[in-house]
Amino acid sequence: MAELAEQITHALERYWSSPIPLTIIVATLVCMGTLVYVFLTNARNAKLRVSLLTGLYSLSIFFWLFLASSLVFCLSIASIVAYREWGIRAAAGGAVLLSFALSAFVSIAVWRRGADRVLRKIPTRGPGPEEAWLVDYVALVGNFEDIALVELRVSESPKPVAMAVSGSRHLVIVSTGLLSSLDRDEVESVVTHELMHIKNHDSRFKVFSTVMSRFLFFDPFSKFFDPAVHREREYLADEMSGRTTGKPGSLASALLKIHETANGGPSPLAGLSIVGRDGGIFSRFPPVKERINRLIVLSEILHRST
Repeated sequence: MAELAEQITHALERYWSSPIPLTIIVATLVCMGTLVYVFLTNARNAKLRVSLLTGLYSLSIFFWLFLASSLVFCLSIASIVAYREWGIRAAAGGAVLLSFALSAFVSIAVWRRGADRVLRKIPTRGPGPEEAWLVDYVALVGNFEDIALVELRVSESPKPVAMAVSGSRHLVIVSTGLLSSLDRDEVESVVTHELMHIKNHDSRFKVFSTVMSRFLFFDPFSKFFDPAVHREREYLADEMSGRTTGKPGSLASALLKIHETANGGPSPLAGLSIVGRDGGIFSRFPPVKERINRLIVLSEILHRST
């Protein structure tokens, strides 16, 4: 046992003092930093920014998998890593290949199937006759904003919930609680907000990051940078909704009503609905008070410009 412990200790010392694994780690961090820089300098390119964020998540997965895989290889082939000249190259090469394969598999699987997983947790139905007007409205705004075909779904939930989900198709989901608690102008403003998420490609990334963040709950990127990006996208969708409808005040009143009754929303909707638990650097939602203040300012600007 003592000899095995000595082998493992020697293997870990040799491995992590070698330039090979350290170079791989530094290169990964440099790539992540480059993606962050390009993201920050392309504020108006929504599609590019979604691609960059997806890449950041994939690199984060690779980074942590490489650390874990390196440890596994050092433990499993400790005698080779500790005493053979080619042992470090074998362990590092195996860790890179395993990490790359697993990170690619997880990223692709979540990107393609994440929406289906979310939707399984949210039972919905097709719109009935009483929601026909909203179907027409979604089609009208979609045509005006050049958004691909969007399907409206209704959730039988007493809580006021609205969300956009993009996977194999684009969906806007509203709850019966939302439809009953808001007036028509407020509902239209909320739905337009969700359509703006689809237009800005946020709806696809929100699903991807929501699923991935559960795997990377310990990752600094998913804890700090990702929530900050989500808060920014909420502000943007608010503004675009207010400009499209010309009624930012209706969205402001809707946000206040939802905030007062939603209580953060049911857990499957955390991070996806229009309003959630706000406050703090870990929240994906900006403070509702600040969102309302911005919409009031926008309303004043639009009023003065007419």
